Amino acid sequence: MKRLLFDVSRWHLMLHREHRQMPRANDRDGPSLRLEDELFERLYTGEGERLPPGKTNPAFRPWAERIHATCDRLPAFARLAAECRGDSAAAAAAVETLLREMNVPPPEQPPSPEAPGSSKDPLRRPLAAACAQAARAVEELRDASEGLAQVDLNGGHAPGVGTEQGVPGENPAVRPLAARLKNDQRLRRIAALAGRFKRIAANKRRSRVKHGADEITDVEQGADLARALPAELSKLSHRLLRLDFMRAMLERQVLQYQLAGTAVLGKGPLVVLLDKSGSMDGPRDVWATALALALLDHAQRERRMYALMGFDGGVKFEAVVRPGEPIPEEGLFVSCGGGTEIGVALKRGLEIIRGHPGALRKADIVLVTDGGSDPSSAPALRTDAAALGVTILGLGIGVEREWLLPWCDEVHAVADLSTVDDSSAAALFAA
Repeated sequence: MKRLLFDVSRWHLMLHREHRQMPRANDRDGPSLRLEDELFERLYTGEGERLPPGKTNPAFRPWAERIHATCDRLPAFARLAAECRGDSAAAAAAVETLLREMNVPPPEQPPSPEAPGSSKDPLRRPLAAACAQAARAVEELRDASEGLAQVDLNGGHAPGVGTEQGVPGENPAVRPLAARLKNDQRLRRIAALAGRFKRIAANKRRSRVKHGADEITDVEQGADLARALPAELSKLSHRLLRLDFMRAMLERQVLQYQLAGTAVLGKGPLVVLLDKSGSMDGPRDVWATALALALLDHAQRERRMYALMGFDGGVKFEAVVRPGEPIPEEGLFVSCGGGTEIGVALKRGLEIIRGHPGALRKADIVLVTDGGSDPSSAPALRTDAAALGVTILGLGIGVEREWLLPWCDEVHAVADLSTVDDSSAAALFAA
């Protein structure tokens, strides 16, 4: 479709407008909208198809050429284009930030006589600053995408695809992530925290000690120098026997230790119980929800069944997620209100595990709460958990550890709502 200086494909126009929740492009678009479409095309594809001079609007051509020429001569724009290439969501977020930060002059204003991109070009400094802001916006969007990777934010629909015959359409259920984050501060905080927690989990996974084949069970023939018997290695010190050792190595006839290892069995279900009482409303609930997303990512990597439950005096929300499946969006927006009944939540969590045992080694329940409740039912529930091989880990936000000890095998106090402390992270992610 003809814009100002470029011919932009309708598919790219649709991607740009959809990500920014703007009306579809048409021939009645003003010059500013057309310029935004062209900037998106340049960031998304790295290039653009120029229109013949006779097909451009002579009234807007000098204005558009001046802006594009400044972009061409600015290294910051080239770096931004390299960062956004092939990523329509990133390109759309970058365009929106560019236009907001740059304060583009109106089309009717005469172009500056200074050379585009020169030190005296009035557009050069604002565009450079806008590119820096756009790069940060792209990074934040990608962090948020990582944090919300396992959440079904589209109601089961792929972005940009309608329900009729898979043709691109304007499905009202499709709400692009960038627009959601711009309008929902709570979701933005959850996404940022979840991304941070996932990186902590990844560091803990990398620090695990991997036990391989480390038990000597026999002697065999082979060509593994690290496992060769001392008697074989001693041949290397003799001029003639050294050649015999080399021959045996090439023919895989060196006597060596046979090692065996013990394979770790898969883990059972991971059930996360989030306190949704009135006292959790605010930063505590944001922290707990972000942790639940990080634990979902951890469970997916270990191919574990995952269940998320929100509770107050009863169970308010429940979702069971199998490996590879996303969690419903509703799990992020369960309202907080009411009291706290830990026994009700634990009982339901054990019922879920009992219904999904499989041939698995063990299951875990993670309880996140900022309160306590009557512990009279705790001994019976702990006995049921032990019989099922279930470990209960409690994370208490602003409460004494003693409040959760009747319910949990291990309790950690949460003081900093901007991260997960090392001891809690080790218990959550490194086991």
